Amino acid sequence: MTIINLFGANNPAGAAFLELARKKTIKTWGRRAVPAQTDNHIYCNLSELPPVNLRPIKGVLVSFAPIWLLAPFLKEIATSQPEILQDLMGIIACSSSSFVTKRFAFSQHDRNLVFRLTEAHNSLAQTCGALKIPLQVLAPTLVYGAIGNFQDKNISKIIRIMRCTPAVVLPTYSGMRQPIHASQLAAVAMYQSDKMFSKQWTSTELLVLSLGGDDVFSYEDMLVKIKENLASNDPARRCKIIRVPDRLFYFCASPLLVLDPKLFESVIRVSSNLSGFTRVCDIIREEPQGFPILPLPAVS
Repeated sequence: MTIINLFGANNPAGAAFLELARKKTIKTWGRRAVPAQTDNHIYCNLSELPPVNLRPIKGVLVSFAPIWLLAPFLKEIATSQPEILQDLMGIIACSSSSFVTKRFAFSQHDRNLVFRLTEAHNSLAQTCGALKIPLQVLAPTLVYGAIGNFQDKNISKIIRIMRCTPAVVLPTYSGMRQPIHASQLAAVAMYQSDKMFSKQWTSTELLVLSLGGDDVFSYEDMLVKIKENLASNDPARRCKIIRVPDRLFYFCASPLLVLDPKLFESVIRVSSNLSGFTRVCDIIREEPQGFPILPLPAVS
């Protein structure tokens, strides 16, 4: 029976992971207790160092919390309270594909994000290397989905925009996307943690696994698929998708470079190919799942 200590349950992927782990022994760590796991919850704030009132981790630790908080937290434990980690069998930590896709961004915000992610990856690798335990960093692209009361901050934003505007303007060429549902990310985390727990993990496993969903399509096709899968009376279905020449699109977006570099980066990324990641179905060895996996986030 797998014993997993879970950070960050209050997000779609964390909530989906708890659903998958119903028949396993779960102990949650976090600032807020998970209702179904109240009896096995330990209050823990990753920002409070040194950590207090922690108990030894017997099993695999799976984290959906910000990896830049998890890394120094575990480093501090390994240094000051190593007995807590002596029975740890492995760590699965959720990161983001942004550490690759935004590496050459000119927005200071995006460059800072890449730095934080990369530093966290390196810190976790050093900690796990010293402890001689396996580590898997999951770096998903464009996570979406609604699980219980939790929903993503990606597709939900797109739906909100389409509900508030009569049209969305795109360049003639829009880049490729590979969205991954929260339940798919959770399934990969469960699959990898089970391998660690059963000691089937090999030293050749990738340290950082960049992953996406099972479908690859253009940004424009993604918007069409989203519209087609919303309720028939949803205002977003009336939003038109207008294509304009690439040069005109970039010219109209250029003032944002001065006014809001972060927003400008997001706009021009519409043309970037953010795909080519390892598919979920190839990891967990199940049939591919098309996009979107329903239900889509309910945006008020």
